[in-house]
This record gives sequence, structure tokens and C-alpha cells, in this order.
Amino acid sequence: MPIAERDQTVESRQTSATQYGSLLKFFAVRLCVAVTLAVLLMAAVEFYSYRRYLPSDRDVMEPAVKLDLAKGGSAAEREYWKEFEQANKVTYHQYVLWRRAPYAGEVLVIDEDGVRRTPHTQCDNKTFTIWTFGDSVMWGAGSPDEETIPTFIARDYEKAGRPVCIVNYAEKGWANTQETIGLIEQLKHASRKPDVVLFYDGGTEAFAAYQSGRADVHSNYNSFKNFLDNWGASQKAGFSYLRQTNSYRFLEKIAVRAPFHDQKNETPKPARDADALSAAIVENYLQNIDIVNLLAKQYGFRAIFAWYPNMAVGHKQLTPYEQQVLNMEYQRFPGLGQMYQATYQRGREITRADFYYLGDILDDQQDSLYVGISHLKPEGNQIVADRLFDILDHAAPH
Repeated sequence: MPIAERDQTVESRQTSATQYGSLLKFFAVRLCVAVTLAVLLMAAVEFYSYRRYLPSDRDVMEPAVKLDLAKGGSAAEREYWKEFEQANKVTYHQYVLWRRAPYAGEVLVIDEDGVRRTPHTQCDNKTFTIWTFGDSVMWGAGSPDEETIPTFIARDYEKAGRPVCIVNYAEKGWANTQETIGLIEQLKHASRKPDVVLFYDGGTEAFAAYQSGRADVHSNYNSFKNFLDNWGASQKAGFSYLRQTNSYRFLEKIAVRAPFHDQKNETPKPARDADALSAAIVENYLQNIDIVNLLAKQYGFRAIFAWYPNMAVGHKQLTPYEQQVLNMEYQRFPGLGQMYQATYQRGREITRADFYYLGDILDDQQDSLYVGISHLKPEGNQIVADRLFDILDHAAPH
């Protein structure tokens, strides 16, 4: 091949290589730009989803509380709710699933075992001892340590000149079966056994059944079940982690509203058979009473069961604020009122010496006493505590 032709071939190859290099560089730059824009877009969607949708799901303060504080709350009330939000963290506890994490505030203290402080008590190996179980109503949501139901009961004993040790084992969202399991665990491990065990229930039994459509389950049963059902898949390699992103949850919320969406709605349905569910709720509760009474014989304590008042039942004349709170609850949970009413009606019909129906204890009250559909202000806690003290007083040695 002549030298000129060889030079032209080499030059052609160099030109082609240069062109390919330029195209590759052009493509790489465009690819980097596209990837950067995609990442920025995903980050923007993630941030928007986080800000727009998730805070409301994590909000621990009831709408009723926000409504009350918006109308002007005292400095003490605002300090309490500030600490309440800080302390509203739970950790896993064996068998009972959850308890609050330890917290030390000015008006709210939770010990290392997740048990809330009860002032005005004297706990030793000789003092008359009462254990209380229940949900957030007995725990005292809406009140500082000094104004919970157990504390007011302890004050009543103090005024009567009789020392008492009250341990408040209540926890938010606990149903009675959970409380029974919690009692078993405490009986196994506590050095000082109780003289009386008081259960204060009603609302969570109805609400948990309303949530899941079945009786004898704990709160958020479906969420726990779905998590554990899918736990194995989350441990394998794949893309299941994408379900935990804010964007996925955002798109899921949009998809649920789409007309073509055929996935089962997880929200409670008002058409559920409240009558059948309420019958199952009360039957389960009575079975738990029998189990606890067997424990009482073995460990030498007296068991007392009471159901607390609720805005959806009874005949209290609701204040405008309380009526607004009730309407908000009904709007959030359609059909919940029917579930409460059916369940409490059956609870009212329980005739046992160890059961006390207090659903109508506030019927003669005119003041605003509720801070939620079941949670009471300190004034309401005092009324309930005085009644419970009268009940407990018959169980105490004189």
C-alpha cells in the first residue's frame, strides 16, 4: 500500500476514534445530567411526601387537644402537653408488645420499666398495695402525674389516714387481654404481691374491635399482622425497602383514591355488625375476669373491674367544646359511635359482684370534663377517683 494511502487510513481511524470519543463524552455528560436531575426529582418528591403526608400520621396530640390549646391554654397545660409529646415513645416489651420508654420531666415521669409515677404513695413490704391496669385513660393522658386517677385515689387514702402503695401499670392502647398478660408477668416477678388489682377498661375493647373487625385483639392489630407477615420478605435481597420510602406511601395514598383501585380498604367500615362484635367483646371480657379471679385465688388478691365513661355513651350534657370533639371523632372514625354504644350497652348489663359500670358516672355534670372522647381533664379524674376509692375501700382491711 502506498505511503499516502496508509496515512489517509490512519488519519481516518484517528478521526473516527476522536468522533467516537466525543460522542461518548457527550453521552456521559448527558447521562450524568439526567441522573442528577432524576435524583433531585426523587429527593424533592421524598421531601414533599414527608412534609405533606407523614407528620399527621406521627402526630401524637389528639385533635381535641389542639382545639383546646388553640382557644388558649394555661402555661401549665402547655408544659404538660410538651412533655407528653416528648414522652410518647414506646419500646418493645415481651408479651405485652409495647410500653412507654423511660422519661423524666417536670410533670411527667416514667421509670425504667415503663411505669408512670404515682405520687402520694408509700411502697414497702407492709403497705396495702393496689395495682391498676387499663389503657391511656387510667394511665392519665391529659393530666400531669399529680392529677391522674391513681394519684387522686392515693390522695383519698392519704386524707383517710391510711397509707397505700399504688402502682399504675396502665399503658396507652392496651386492651384487657394485654392487661391480663401484663398482670401475669408482674405476678411472676414482683417481690410484693398486690392486695387489690383494679382494671379500668371499656373504650379500647370497643375501638380495637372497630379497627380490626374482630374481638379479642390489641390496638393496631392489622398493622402488626401485616408487618410480621411481610417480615420475611424484608430480610431477603430485593426492592421491598422501597415500600418504606415516603414517595411510595405518597403514591399509595393517591392510588387508593383512584377509581380503578381494587385493593381492600384498611380503614374501619361503619357497616360492620356492631351487635355481633359487641357480644364477642363482652364475652371475651367475662372470660378474662374468670382467668384473673383464678389468679386472685392463687396469689391472694382481690380483683375489681370497672368500665370508664365515654362521650359516645351515657347522658352527660356535652358542652359546645365537647360536642365539637365528639363530632371530630365521628368524622375521623365513621361508625365508631355505634360500636361504643353497642359495647357499653352490653357492659351495662353485666351483673357480677366484681364488675362496676361507670359509663354514666358523669351524667349529672355540666362542666367541660373531657379532653378527648374518653380522656378526662383532672376535674373528671377526681370524680372518677373518688368513686373508685369508695369501691376499693371495701377491699381494704380496716
